[in-house]
Amino acid sequence: MNNWINKLFVEHADIFLKIMNLRWPRAKEAASGMVRVLQNFGIMSGNLLDLCCGNGRLSICMALKGFRAVGVDISRPFIEDARKRAKEYGVANLTRFIEGDVRRVKDVLKDIQEPFDVVVNAWTSIGYFSPEEDINIFRQARELSKENAILFILETAHTEFFSAKFVPSGYVEIDDKLVLLENRKYDPLTSNLKTSWMFYIKRDKNLEFIDSVEFELHVYSLSELSNLLRMAGWEPIAAYGNISTLQPISPLTSLNLVAKAK
Repeated sequence: MNNWINKLFVEHADIFLKIMNLRWPRAKEAASGMVRVLQNFGIMSGNLLDLCCGNGRLSICMALKGFRAVGVDISRPFIEDARKRAKEYGVANLTRFIEGDVRRVKDVLKDIQEPFDVVVNAWTSIGYFSPEEDINIFRQARELSKENAILFILETAHTEFFSAKFVPSGYVEIDDKLVLLENRKYDPLTSNLKTSWMFYIKRDKNLEFIDSVEFELHVYSLSELSNLLRMAGWEPIAAYGNISTLQPISPLTSLNLVAKAK
C-alpha cells in the first residue's frame, strides 16, 4: 500500500471518516439522480458495484431504493463503518462491503457470481495511479457487468474546472474541533495536481498541528476520461454538472459521466 494511502485511510481513518461524512447529505439526492438515469435504460433494480465505496453512502442510498449493492474499498475502517451504517439504515440484507484493492477487483469479488447492472465510482477516486491502471479497473468492472450495464463516474475533478477556477489553498472546519488546511499545485501542462493536507485540532483560539499527508493525482479532462472508458469497454453517453439535477456540465461544475457497456 502506498504510504499516503496507508496514512490517510488507515492511520487517520477516523479523521477522513469525518470528512467523508460531510458528503452523506448529498448521497440521497445523487442516488435519486442515478435512478432517474437508470430508468431511461429500463433498469429499475438489480446489482450495483460501488468502486472505492468509502463508508458506503452511495451503496446504502441505492439499497434504500431497492438495489443490491456491493462496495469495495481498500480501507478496513471504512468498510467496517459501512457495514455498521447498513445495519442502522436497515439495508444490511441488500449490501455487502468488502475490503480490497479495486485494481484487483475481479480477484476481490471472485466469490460473487451474479453480474452487475450498475457500476459507480465517486468523488475523484481515480487518477492516483497510472492511466493504464485506471483503464484496468474499469475493464475489470466491465467484465463483471451485464451487456446493458450502466457506469457512473460521479463528483469528479476535471481539467476544465481547474483551468477556470483553480484555488491554490483553502480550509475546512470538519467539526467544532478539527480543521483541515489544504495547499495545491496544479500543472496545466501535465494535468497533475499535488496536494498537501494538514490537520489541526482547535485548542481555544489556537490550532494544534496533528499530522500532514501529501498526494498527487492526474486530473482527467472530459474527453480524456471518455477515451479511457472506451478503451475499457464502456461507451460514454452523457455528462452532467450535477447528477442530482442532471444539469449540463460546465467548467464551473464537477464531472458526472454516464457510460454504457459496449
